[in-house]
Amino acid sequence: MKKIILLISLWAFSSASYWAAHPLKMCVCDVKYQAKSEQLNLRFKFFWDDLEATLEKQTHKNLTLTQISPENDKLLADFVRSQFHLKINDADISLKYVRSEIQDLVLLVEFTGTSVKAAESYHIDLTNEILLDVFPDQYNIVRFDFFGNGNLETMRFERKERHLTKQI
Repeated sequence: MKKIILLISLWAFSSASYWAAHPLKMCVCDVKYQAKSEQLNLRFKFFWDDLEATLEKQTHKNLTLTQISPENDKLLADFVRSQFHLKINDADISLKYVRSEIQDLVLLVEFTGTSVKAAESYHIDLTNEILLDVFPDQYNIVRFDFFGNGNLETMRFERKERHLTKQI
């Protein structure tokens, strides 16, 4: 019985320390082109605690991003739009906030992008500064699905890298 209690205690302690601080600083954005509507669907995945720490530093307010609210939605939308600037085939893509959702440690934030005409190839010009001001070891990954064939094109922003271009 003592061994079981010891094992449970060790598991609880190790789980608590993992949840309290995770070593990986990363944001992943999946961009999917919808040919019928000629729109982009963008889905950002953040560790909510990293995003909360960043927004608290910027706003000088105590926040609770695990509580979905109109105020938090506006804060999230404004933050992403200020940090993520996308051009496709030389056209600026405006982001319209759709919704956010908490899944364990992850905060999902969804947007739609303005109309993009179908093309045989796409020139992507992307500035992505998400969380880089607070976390110098931040990685930002953006995966594009333009053709719906499961072949994702990835742009990887490593540490202080903020601007990339790519031809797909």
